[in-house]
Formats: sequence, C-alpha cells, structure tokens
Amino acid sequence: MKGISLATAAVVVCAGSAIAQPDGIGIPGAGMTQLAIQDTPTGFGNSTAGTQASPGGSEVDGLWGSISATTLNVAITGNLEGNFNKLWIFFDGVAGGENVALGDNVDGGFGEINNFAGMTWDSGFTPDHGIRVEVGGSFLGIRQFDLIDNTGGDIWTAGGTASLPLVNAAGGFGVTTGWDNANAVGVSDVSAAGALSATTGWEFSIDLATFFGATPSAVGIAAFVSNGGGDFLSNQVLPGIGGGGNLAGPATLDFNQIPGNQFAVIPTPGTLALLGFAGLVTRRRRR
Repeated sequence: MKGISLATAAVVVCAGSAIAQPDGIGIPGAGMTQLAIQDTPTGFGNSTAGTQASPGGSEVDGLWGSISATTLNVAITGNLEGNFNKLWIFFDGVAGGENVALGDNVDGGFGEINNFAGMTWDSGFTPDHGIRVEVGGSFLGIRQFDLIDNTGGDIWTAGGTASLPLVNAAGGFGVTTGWDNANAVGVSDVSAAGALSATTGWEFSIDLATFFGATPSAVGIAAFVSNGGGDFLSNQVLPGIGGGGNLAGPATLDFNQIPGNQFAVIPTPGTLALLGFAGLVTRRRRR
C-alpha cells in the first residue's frame, strides 16, 4: 500500500515558535525542517526576470514546515506567474476531509476548486482545509477554503504585483503571510538540479485553533500549481512526481498511480514520543 497515515508521520520536526516576521525571503528560516525538494523541471515555464510579476513561468522548488503548540509554520520557495496561475496548498489536520475531491466546495473566489472533482489523493491523505494563492493584473488574492463546511474567504487581497513583496501581512483565518515573488533560480524547464538554490517564495504563520477550529496532533500537507481556471494542473507538485510532464486535467487524476507520496506530514512536538524517536525521516515508498 502506497500511502502512509498521519500516525506514521512522513517527516518529524522539532518544536518551533511562529515565524517572527514572514517575508518570503531567506527560506528556510530557523527551526524549519525540509519536507520536500522539487524533482521535476517546470512544465509551466521558467521565469528568469527576477521581478515580482514572474513573467513567463511558475514553479515550486521546496517545502519546509514546523509546528509549535499553537502555530503551524509553512515555507515554500518558488514563484507564480502574474497571469492568475494558482498555488494550492492542502492541509490534512482534522477529521472529515476528502480523499476524493467532491466538487461541492467554495475556495473564496470563483469556484475553481470544483474543477478538481474526482481527483484522488494518495491513500492516507484526506485534506480538510487549504490556502489558494494567485496574482494577475491589478489583483492579488490569498484565500482560505474549508472542505468540511464547504466555505471559504479572503486571507489577504491587494492590488496585484505592485503590492508585492508582502511582509508580515496579518490577514483572515489566523494566517500571516510573507511573499516575495521575484525568484529567478531553482528548477528550470529542463532540470530540477538547482531546486535548493531558490530561497524566496511564500511563508505562512498559521494559528492552528483559528484556521482549523482545533489544534491538530499532526498536519499533512501537499501543494501544486494550476492554471487560472483550476482545470489544468502543472507538474509542479510538492512532494514531487519524480519527473514527467504536466498532469493536465485533474478530474481523472489519481495520485496513487504516481510513484511516491505527494504529501508530507508534520507532527506536533507532542507526537514525537508516539513515533519513537525524533530522527525519523520518511523513505519515500516506491511502487
């Protein structure tokens, strides 16, 4: 069986406080533990401009996380083209999530999330909440969605790329964001070898009780980039897909058919004793 459960966590992290001032630079910050590094060249173009509009490309290069008693910290390196391509981050923190996307959800915007109806996550991953990020023209939006209550709303909105970078943007649903979109390194459209060279992107400091309505004992996480309509998925997924082209239409996508797990798990410090030792690191299971 490919999947793993939250009880047998994919990655163990040490206790950490909230990110002092999320700014989207210098990733990973202190206390952050590596969860995934991109292994697939971007199929959504490679921007080398080094500007906040990220013309010509979108990518996600690395994923880090930590949890304190009250706060979930997430950092992702990369950049998002200013054409309304979207970064989606899914969390499995509480009971009642969706292993198969149901198509009855609200993402705080125009319902693009419902184009994922029928998409199947890896066994053991049942996301219940998430964050959607986009920028284009004169609009920037960071939005929360709740897959249990089928609700969503704005974390932060602003006037497009001119509003970037964001530094310590305290918004709705207990989320404070830092976002520097000027990454011009990391993966290219022909190689993923430079993924670790990217050090800018997104940082989120998330109040557990406000965001989840609870303080989870572990949080699963997965992220990917889609087009603006959410009906075409790139190959920029974290954890990665091991190479290959864009995933295209999500309706028939089954992550169980892709080698490895396309999610990681961040346990709270209190779960470390259950896992047996603090140095446990997942070995991605191959089919």
